[in-house]
Amino acid sequence: MVVLPVRTEEVHSFAGCDRAQADSHFVIPTTTQRVTMRLIAAMLVACLLLAACSVTTPRSAQKFVATESDYADIAAMSLKFVERTAPVSTIVLPANADPRVRAALKRLRPLITPDKVPASDTYKLAPGYFALQTFDIDAEGIATFEGQLGPVRKVPELPATDDCGIRFSIPFALEGNDWASHTLKKSVCWPKREWWPVDEAAPAQSR
Repeated sequence: MVVLPVRTEEVHSFAGCDRAQADSHFVIPTTTQRVTMRLIAAMLVACLLLAACSVTTPRSAQKFVATESDYADIAAMSLKFVERTAPVSTIVLPANADPRVRAALKRLRPLITPDKVPASDTYKLAPGYFALQTFDIDAEGIATFEGQLGPVRKVPELPATDDCGIRFSIPFALEGNDWASHTLKKSVCWPKREWWPVDEAAPAQSR
């Protein structure tokens, strides 16, 4: 007897189900569902575009409008500049100051008006007092912070002929989304320089 080999084949079903079962799980969305999906997709695209514009367009390239946050940022940076010279304990602020200026500085130091500056036989403005003279932000995104730091003596100490304390002038410009200051002017009324010929005696100091 001759035994012929029998060929066997393995048949695998897809995911344990036949075609009919697979087709039964495929759901065709209705017209209302398709419209809703398109609306959601359009809203997502619009949100992404708005977010991209807000990120890529800096404030300096937009129409500028000063905010309370701008005044707060500039006030904090300016005070840091001033206190590199001497600490500030009190800020002297005019009674008619811009409310945004008042709110920004009030967060940093106690405020008083000029008529409340402590009387002194020695000082017009005592050490630790800073008298604000200018703090404004224009429509172009340019800001100016200026003031006078005590002590300011009533009678100048020689060789000074006048005493105005230390005056600060700090300009700011909006660069991108941030405020920047690249210059700082600090000036005093003394010492006064006097020049005379080398073959003559120095002139006498006077008040």
